[in-house]
Amino acid sequence: MQSIGLDFGTTNSVACVLREDGDIQTVAFDRPEGAERIFPTLLTFWQEEDGRGRARTLVEGGQWAIDAFTQNEPECRFLKSIKTFAGNPHFSNTAIYGASYGFEDLMRAFLSSMRERGDMPEAWTSKRIVIGRPIRFAGLNASDDLAIKRYGAALKALGFGEMRTVYEPLAAAYYFVRDLTEAANVFVADLGGGTSDFSVICLERRGNEMAMDPLASCGLDIAGDRFDYRIIDRIVSPALGKGSEYDSQGKTLPFPISYYTRLARWNEIYSLRTNRIYREIVDLKRYSFAPDRIDKLIRFINSEAAVDLHAAIAKTKRELSAQDEATFHLSFDGTSIETGVTRRQFESWIDSDMKKLDALVDQALQEAKLDAADIDIVFLTGGTSFVPAVRALFEHRFGGAAIQSSDQLVSIAKGLALVGQDEDAAALVTDQIVDLNA
Repeated sequence: MQSIGLDFGTTNSVACVLREDGDIQTVAFDRPEGAERIFPTLLTFWQEEDGRGRARTLVEGGQWAIDAFTQNEPECRFLKSIKTFAGNPHFSNTAIYGASYGFEDLMRAFLSSMRERGDMPEAWTSKRIVIGRPIRFAGLNASDDLAIKRYGAALKALGFGEMRTVYEPLAAAYYFVRDLTEAANVFVADLGGGTSDFSVICLERRGNEMAMDPLASCGLDIAGDRFDYRIIDRIVSPALGKGSEYDSQGKTLPFPISYYTRLARWNEIYSLRTNRIYREIVDLKRYSFAPDRIDKLIRFINSEAAVDLHAAIAKTKRELSAQDEATFHLSFDGTSIETGVTRRQFESWIDSDMKKLDALVDQALQEAKLDAADIDIVFLTGGTSFVPAVRALFEHRFGGAAIQSSDQLVSIAKGLALVGQDEDAAALVTDQIVDLNA
């Protein structure tokens, strides 16, 4: 059965198909600046009048979502990191222009845009889809079963008849180890936007073939978005009033931290626009001892600056991955936040997160019943694997192993495409097979 491999990511998404000649082809997206293999997991909703003067809601995904936001701000709705809602039992829907959108509606809208903007629309007519999934879905009390159910509902609405889910690091491992010819213990680390997922694979020769045995898989909801949170919390939130105080009937109280917690989480930032929360902030400004900073917070909310914040953080992280210093710059509604940040500062901000990732390495090794010295190859994939502190962690833990990276942003999707056409591999690494027509 023809199938498509889909890496539906927190930050970026990728789709691949396996051609008859054995070549893996990645769906490309034609942009003025050149073809892209990556489709950013972003959505923008906006409204336009139809020929009868009635408002109709339009939606775009990926880089086109940023285009639409730029052209229609502030009268639009921008969403990032929608995958983090997948397993959230407390998220039922969000209202957009008076209509209710559940997670499956958001996922379907995003994938519809991905299908329409890609260069291989015929790939989406496949009845089987092999989709990656994190070992642990992001979010407090996240439910894996709920997330998979929501995935299935979205994919069924797109016309798929069968959904196979595969742990993302196992998909990356299957792509990576297919060309290995010697027995090896392989540690695979998939470091994405919402989660970090680790797997340990034993590759051994059985007769004339190489066999892959998964020994351990574990995950944690710490990755690129958490690093973004640290930058917002240390640079942006203080400039917008975090840490300030206000007068409450003669008592000095801290300005509510809950506003800044929402500000620093992509899936909660738009809740600041709700009438109740917005009115609270405007009211408290009158009693604030730092009204200028609270005014900046109000301007940020009114200007819908989430896209610009997303771009400023991404730029800062890229620069800090290539050099020791960077300048964070964010402008909105006649004001700006600009400050220098060093790689050492950034690494100090994420130190607690790195310690948890280090502990996750221990957990994976313990489950596999191996020591670090038993690992022959470490394969790093996912966008967060570019962060120098992350790479240094694995170099320190596995000093004797060969650390390798290849197609960090597309290796999972390529592995999923391969699994879709290899029934033996599917039996080995598939987490679930769901008949969407049942």
